[in-house]
Formats: sequence, structure tokens, C-alpha cells
Amino acid sequence: MRRFKWIEWNLHKIAAHGLSAAEVEAAFDRVYSLEERTDRSFQMFAETPSGRRIWVIWRYDREDDQAPDILSELDEVPIFVITAY
Repeated sequence: MRRFKWIEWNLHKIAAHGLSAAEVEAAFDRVYSLEERTDRSFQMFAETPSGRRIWVIWRYDREDDQAPDILSELDEVPIFVITAY
């Protein structure tokens, strides 16, 4: 199961585009395209449950020096949404 890290800053950014955290989280189940960006974040084109197609910019919330645990699932690392529109 995916975990998301929401703080006032990113909640405000998505709300400015008329989106809720629940809509953005649900869009991760309806992905049309996903690209890794040069800054190690991701750009995703996806669809909300209501059918709205959106762009989501996000990254894994992991410290750069933190080594991934090969015995754990990748989706246990929180997803930090930078913006969605």
C-alpha cells in the first residue's frame, strides 16, 4: 500500500489547482505516463476518479544518503507530492 506525506505546503499547492489529496492519491492507480526527471523526481500524467486528467510531480521522501532496504517493499517509502495540476 502506498504511503503519502502531506504537509500544509503541498496540500495548499494542489488545492490551488482544485484538487484534494484523495484525488491525487487515487490518480496513482490510473497512470498514463511516468517519466523520471533530472532532479530524481517524477512527472506523471494520470486520471482522477472523476475522470479529470492531471499532471503530478512527485518524489520518494527518502534522504539522499539513506540506502534502500532490499528486504522491504519500495512502496513503503512515502511519496511526497510536489504539485499536481
